[in-house]
Amino acid sequence: MSDFEFELEPLHDGRIANGYHGRVGKFGQVKVHSPFGGSRQDPLRQAILEGELFPETLFSGGHGVVPSLDGGWLKVDGTLVDMDLKVQGIRKGSRWLEMTYRDRRFSYTSFGPLKEAQLKRKGVTVTLDRGRYISKIGATRIGRVEGEADATDLAIAIVLEEVDRSALTTGGAIMAIPMNFLFGRGRDEGSG
Repeated sequence: MSDFEFELEPLHDGRIANGYHGRVGKFGQVKVHSPFGGSRQDPLRQAILEGELFPETLFSGGHGVVPSLDGGWLKVDGTLVDMDLKVQGIRKGSRWLEMTYRDRRFSYTSFGPLKEAQLKRKGVTVTLDRGRYISKIGATRIGRVEGEADATDLAIAIVLEEVDRSALTTGGAIMAIPMNFLFGRGRDEGSG
């Protein structure tokens, strides 16, 4: 299926926003959410994508209380996706994530929470960006697909909507410099 758009609306668990759901073209309904741990339990730090025509997709782990690119991992159909954060500096656009899933190579960029995020592979681009605001529900996400994207491309792009992507942003890079110094993480944040 080539070029099309879709919209994801916020999901709520009580009064708390907890993911998105919507119809994604011929691929049908999809839901991405982060399950809560029980009371007095550590947060699960997971993002789960569910949809009848989508592969089983799970992002788990990372630093903090939500799933995070910083230390997390991604599995699609039971296969671990190789992820490598690339850093060329602190400026906008100088940080991206390279991913390899089976025979596919992806590049992923994000400019912050609720801002544009883009997943690319040869001949395919999936972009998610701010959508309209729905009173008492929240802001939607608008997806734009260019090229012959399949359910795997869409699953990866959509599950990352529920992941802390600050490691790819300028603000995240600036905040990480002192944290790396204080806590001894070895990743270069483009400070030198």
